[in-house]
Amino acid sequence: MVIQYYHEHSNHMGVMHVLSQVREKFWVIKGHATVRHVLSRFVRCRRAHRKAIEQLMADLPPDRVQSGKPPFYRTGVDLFGPFFVKRGRAQMKHWGVIFTCLNMRAIHLEVASNLTSDSFISAFRRFLARRGQVKTVRCDCGTNIVGSRKVLDSSYEFLAGNKVRNELLGCGVEFILNPLGASHFGGAWEQLRGTVRRVLNIVLGTQKLDYEGLCMLFCEVEATVNSRPLTVVTSDNRDPVPLTPNKLLNMGDSPVGCDVARGCHSKQRWKQVQHMAEQFWARWKREYLLGLQKRQKWLKEQRNVRVGDIVLMVKENEARCHWPLARVVQTKVGKDGLVRTVTVRREGKEYDRPLSKLILILEEETDLMGVTER
Repeated sequence: MVIQYYHEHSNHMGVMHVLSQVREKFWVIKGHATVRHVLSRFVRCRRAHRKAIEQLMADLPPDRVQSGKPPFYRTGVDLFGPFFVKRGRAQMKHWGVIFTCLNMRAIHLEVASNLTSDSFISAFRRFLARRGQVKTVRCDCGTNIVGSRKVLDSSYEFLAGNKVRNELLGCGVEFILNPLGASHFGGAWEQLRGTVRRVLNIVLGTQKLDYEGLCMLFCEVEATVNSRPLTVVTSDNRDPVPLTPNKLLNMGDSPVGCDVARGCHSKQRWKQVQHMAEQFWARWKREYLLGLQKRQKWLKEQRNVRVGDIVLMVKENEARCHWPLARVVQTKVGKDGLVRTVTVRREGKEYDRPLSKLILILEEETDLMGVTER
């Protein structure tokens, strides 16, 4: 009660300021830790200074670690741009669509004339025609992508009655949407989108291209990014050639150390291609996949967010004092038993949010100080 009194009368100052005022009349045992504990229970202080919720970094999803599938069998997609394209005397905006193979980190670039669902569907169908069957597509909650998913789902339902066509299409394409604002859920393609933008900014500069020039530039950038090494480049000339996505896409030079007896130089082309693919995936597991298992942050398991908790919704374009409060109404538990995405309710509406966009203000089971202030 003494610490609470001095804290409120000092306009919610920090630990050292409150402790110095308390010690003018009282000597609190373990004063620094006690003051810190009391101050951490104030709702106003939590709302003003507390950091976003963190949780132990999850394991890699199965899409990233399963080998042996064709390129782009499991894909992440995103849009970037705009790019100004000359059409006569006018300038038109065009966007780029990046498809990223979640296994081998190859990319495929397409041009979208606008940000509508129809334009994205056209780019997606061109991608399917050139790269083959796709099982899973992961993406963010862009309105054009969400609209395209609804159109494609209805198309697959319409064709489901035709057994032959349904056999060819298989189960269709499964779209997995990330929660709104969870860019780290799609780091596999967000990072490559930044790489593509850097290459385009260097090559394009201030030039204005026509549509054919933009398509040709995208192909050149795609080839450049797909030739990047996935593994560490060493200075020892006895080490194998670094893995690149083009080694499997274009069936380039086979890695050093191929076993001739297994058909690396066989006259039958399919045996050579199969052997090169096996070599790629064997090295991919040994040299590349192991490096993805390291956790760079979020190393400790934290308390799971529970239904009934009061949280502050982070809005980066607004001042913190205007961030709205919401109540957790549903949690999504991962395979490891940890919660990383929740559904919150505010003003009668529900929103899916990752923990990185929420700040815990009031736990359901805890009696905090200053609850009436919210």
